[in-house]
Amino acid sequence: MNTIEAKRIRIVDYLRLLGHEPVKVRGGQYWYLSPLRKEDTPSFKVNDRLNEWYDFGLSEGGSIIELAMLFLRTSSVSEVLRLIEVQTGAAPLLRTRPHNAMPDAIEEMMKGVEVVPLNHHALLSYIHSRGIDTQTARQFCREIHYELHRRHYFAIAFGNVSGGYEMRNPYYKGCIGQKDISVVEQAAGTRQKHVNVFEGFMDFLSYRTLLKRGDAVVCIQAPCDHIVMNTVSNLKKTLQVLESYEYIHCYLDNDLAGQKTVETIAGLYGIGRTVNEAVRYADYKDLNDCLRGRKRREAAMCGLRANKEPDWLESGSLVNSRYCRCNQQTPSTMPASIFNLRLISCATL
Repeated sequence: MNTIEAKRIRIVDYLRLLGHEPVKVRGGQYWYLSPLRKEDTPSFKVNDRLNEWYDFGLSEGGSIIELAMLFLRTSSVSEVLRLIEVQTGAAPLLRTRPHNAMPDAIEEMMKGVEVVPLNHHALLSYIHSRGIDTQTARQFCREIHYELHRRHYFAIAFGNVSGGYEMRNPYYKGCIGQKDISVVEQAAGTRQKHVNVFEGFMDFLSYRTLLKRGDAVVCIQAPCDHIVMNTVSNLKKTLQVLESYEYIHCYLDNDLAGQKTVETIAGLYGIGRTVNEAVRYADYKDLNDCLRGRKRREAAMCGLRANKEPDWLESGSLVNSRYCRCNQQTPSTMPASIFNLRLISCATL
């Protein structure tokens, strides 16, 4: 068995084979009592769509290979592959994931990448649809253009500390370059006492928009640096940076993953330093929904599940990033408002 074959094995089925069943399942997210340590509340998550796991208590995650390494307590990939083959060889009902079930690494196929100031009217229209102030978006974001399968695409780009860019448009979100956290300092070269933590850059932009409006309900009234994790899998990197701050303000989603992230941060740095600011927008899924006044029930009625992005906006999804931009049909799961924006974007090509 090689690494490609091993990664096709569904982690959910692999855990079931080892005697571990999920405590909670919601929207493709499987929550377990950690198989790597003892605990009373589930903090081990498997993203079944991406076939990846994350243990909030250990701040560790990855593929089935990294999981088996921890089970076996070894860093030898060849030894782990032999173990997985032995464990799964006697389980004929264990399902494997075909090649086309795995997300395509489309960033590796992008050509002619160019980063310019954020000015494209279709992207600014998308920013406006999310309730974000245009000047705020232009201050912190760039515009990225690239070619994929001989077609031209563009997206909003938000830089990270490794020189990579988080990319986002109405039909695709992903990363080009190395995946990492983003740090935005209040004053260059100077650390503040307070730091705000966000999962994604749309929440960061939402906070800055509210701050610009003079909001005193959601925003704290103190100079702050900002850390955007860009994925909860970057929590371990985030924890290292947070050590230098006196007060940590967590503006995360009002869901189980957000709660576990706050608990992990508070467990390391203490409840005296860590504040769960999500209580400021408890009626909303996240900070952007709060900005737009979209309470969780209202968002659900609009076709957005309260705990995840729409299927067609799943990270790394080639099907819809390509299909939605240039095809003349509307995916059945795409909201009409986004389809209308697609027509505007395609007309500019």
